[in-house]
Amino acid sequence: MTDQYDVLGETYEQVKRIPIGSAEVATLMAAVPPLSGKSVLDVGCGTGFYPRLFRRAGAEVLGVDSAEEMIAHARRVESAEPLGVRYDHIDASELPVLGTFDVVTAIWLVGYAPGAAALEHMLSCLAANVRPGGDLVLLYPNPYADWDGLANYSRYGLTCTPLGEADGRIRTTVRVEVEPPFEFESFYWPPGVVESSLERVGFTNLHRQRTVVPPAELEARGPEFWEGLLANPTFTVLRAQLTGSAARGAG
Repeated sequence: MTDQYDVLGETYEQVKRIPIGSAEVATLMAAVPPLSGKSVLDVGCGTGFYPRLFRRAGAEVLGVDSAEEMIAHARRVESAEPLGVRYDHIDASELPVLGTFDVVTAIWLVGYAPGAAALEHMLSCLAANVRPGGDLVLLYPNPYADWDGLANYSRYGLTCTPLGEADGRIRTTVRVEVEPPFEFESFYWPPGVVESSLERVGFTNLHRQRTVVPPAELEARGPEFWEGLLANPTFTVLRAQLTGSAARGAG
């Protein structure tokens, strides 16, 4: 997982500017609770794109990632344009307790857990960093994806091709149509797997965020352009709350 993202560090943020990327950002930001005065841990933070958004929304933010180039890029941006975001090089698969945060986010992370047991362990590690009553927000590949639709998705900036089963997930190749184009592996959990694992480690009040298109983009391209994306997004965003008893047990 780390090697491909070390190579892609400088290219990564272009994805947020393609149509599917703008919808991803709008949907994720609609799902997080109000952040002013809150503490946020972003696990798998990449180049720091989301930590910077969270900081601008008023949060105190720590971003961690297993890819050194991603963290190096995030730190370079922070040095050039200081916001007060902290970054650390930490492997999310063995995330230690870094604090007690109001909100923990994990964006494009949980698909990389190699099997159901690894997924549950990863979610337990995330839970151990959430305060009692705090929120976990996950963004991950859409379990209900229509593969025929994703094979013809280039108008939204990428295509996605299934390659077969891997550790209980569907392994895919994603080709991103930026300059230069690049590919990476992604993994789709079947419907219900992530939700069941969240409940087993103590999360409740699961809420799936509807897909959001930024109003300016909707106006610029017209509603018809976005119909295919809204009907068949590549991602899903899930928000869950940690029960007090589960949080105490994790600590």
